[in-house]
Amino acid sequence: MKFMKAMLYGLLPAIALMPNMARAAAADGIENTAHDFAGIGIPATGLCTFCHTPHKALSTLLLWNHTLSVNTFQWDATATTAGTAYPTIAGDTYKGTTAKCLSCHDGSVAVGDIGWWNGGKPLNPLDNQLITGVNQVGPLGDMAGNHPVAMPFPFNNAPSTYNGVSTGAGITLADWKPDPQTLGIRLFTDDGAGNIQAGATAGQTGMECSSCHDPHNGSNVQSDRYFLLGHLGGREPEYICIKCHTKE
Repeated sequence: MKFMKAMLYGLLPAIALMPNMARAAAADGIENTAHDFAGIGIPATGLCTFCHTPHKALSTLLLWNHTLSVNTFQWDATATTAGTAYPTIAGDTYKGTTAKCLSCHDGSVAVGDIGWWNGGKPLNPLDNQLITGVNQVGPLGDMAGNHPVAMPFPFNNAPSTYNGVSTGAGITLADWKPDPQTLGIRLFTDDGAGNIQAGATAGQTGMECSSCHDPHNGSNVQSDRYFLLGHLGGREPEYICIKCHTKE
């Protein structure tokens, strides 16, 4: 019996990070998705606990419950072809949602490294389980080859400043959809003091990881792979790339 329990607890981390065999459909909620860790060897763990907690969270913002990466994230280029600078993001201080996503997906913080109801740490099979492989974005801070985030978006075809970065002078504004929110994309506003809120504001609009992905598999998700707010391929308006880029 002890041997069987040891085997089970050894397999749980791998099972938890694999696509669920009863995987939820797109827009069907978080249950039975790759973000559903409820009850994985931990009594009373709920659907929300690995990211949020109602009391003694690590921060009031989003009631965040998962330890943030201390890595600094940067890209393999200094600016886009339009001259928009790529930012450098400090994972444990940046207030945009991207820092929350990368707290797991840079592979430096264990999935089970969360707070608990009494402010302590639970002992569980995910304590040492790191995200690797295809789901590891920006390993240890290296965002080379990844779509930029924490970047300005030219909302209503006008330049923006976001996360201290301004739209480059070489931009062709007509190459961008004026308001991709109408197609289900999420945009964000930076108030200039580093505080970031959902929604677009003229001259202060940007994009985060959750501009294109909904980690909760909510009603706007259109692909059950990667929680995408659009389709992985095609040329119709629901194709994820042309929801922002005008290249038809």
